[in-house]
Amino acid sequence: MKRFVLLTVVALLALGVLMGSSARAAQEAEFIIKIGTVVPEMGSMSDMFTAFKKEIADRTGGRLKVIIYFGGVMGDEMDIVRKMRINQLQGGGMTLLGLGQMCPSSKVLELPFLFNNFEEIDYVVHEKMRSAFAKEFEKKGAYLVGWYDTGFGYFFFQEPINSFQDIQKVKMVSFTGDPLFAESEKAIGFENLIPLHISETLTGLRTGLINGTFSPFFALVGLQWNTHVSYVLDHPISYSVAGLVINKNIVDKMPPDIREVLFDTMAKQEDPLIKDVRRMEVETYQNLLKRGIKKIPPSVADPIVAEMKKRAEPLYTDFVDKYYPSWLLSGIRNALAQYRLEKAKGK
Repeated sequence: MKRFVLLTVVALLALGVLMGSSARAAQEAEFIIKIGTVVPEMGSMSDMFTAFKKEIADRTGGRLKVIIYFGGVMGDEMDIVRKMRINQLQGGGMTLLGLGQMCPSSKVLELPFLFNNFEEIDYVVHEKMRSAFAKEFEKKGAYLVGWYDTGFGYFFFQEPINSFQDIQKVKMVSFTGDPLFAESEKAIGFENLIPLHISETLTGLRTGLINGTFSPFFALVGLQWNTHVSYVLDHPISYSVAGLVINKNIVDKMPPDIREVLFDTMAKQEDPLIKDVRRMEVETYQNLLKRGIKKIPPSVADPIVAEMKKRAEPLYTDFVDKYYPSWLLSGIRNALAQYRLEKAKGK
């Protein structure tokens, strides 16, 4: 009997040791997140990703490792989304082009003339609707870990624009993989759209295949498109957002403490990056004007923009259920109306 009791105690102790070892092994297991992005390994965004990677390694003691593939090494944003779906990559730092492939309803943010300025973005997108977009991404199998700006997009041209009829004649780029914006361009007046990949746009401008393009200011310079355009329609057309998304299945396997570090570390990076991007947009625009880019005069631009806005309005409801649910658009427009009312009252 004593021998039986002794063996039982030994067995229980051994089981306890095994369970403890198993628990420690689980805690010490290394999770690896491979992230693809077209962002070059230079500038504010690459600095953000590098700091994100280092802090996560430091705070988790190496239990979570982040590998960043910069500069389109993993392909364009369509390739990154595809590789995330087969788990070759676990994350992507992408613009709305890629985010929209992963979660089509996020394309609602790209509607022309939806937002007027960054103050509206801060209130509506970052404060009021952030959780709604996060849930939409979760439904598609990804966590929206980071959410930041890349500026507002503007139209640029090689030739002078003197009327809305000139707009209709422009050979305007239509980015492959972005059907919502292509339809929007067509609706607001561009009758001659040329579908190109972003990587093909510079060649298109050089060869005359296109004589108009669309971009935030900093991206225009980074992609060297500024060397082949001379005029800008000085009115923000649509908001350009970027984000970091990570496959839900890998994050859900992480212990709570590692998950917390992942989200907290990215949250700390967001605000400084947003401020830096907005500062660079202002500085880049000023430098573009100094170097010879000309604004289309208000006497010409204002009637053009008014006509574009009138043509854009039906798109909002036409695209419901095609690209985004009606409740998401209503939520954005209600928040916008509330903000603009409070702003008008001086609050």
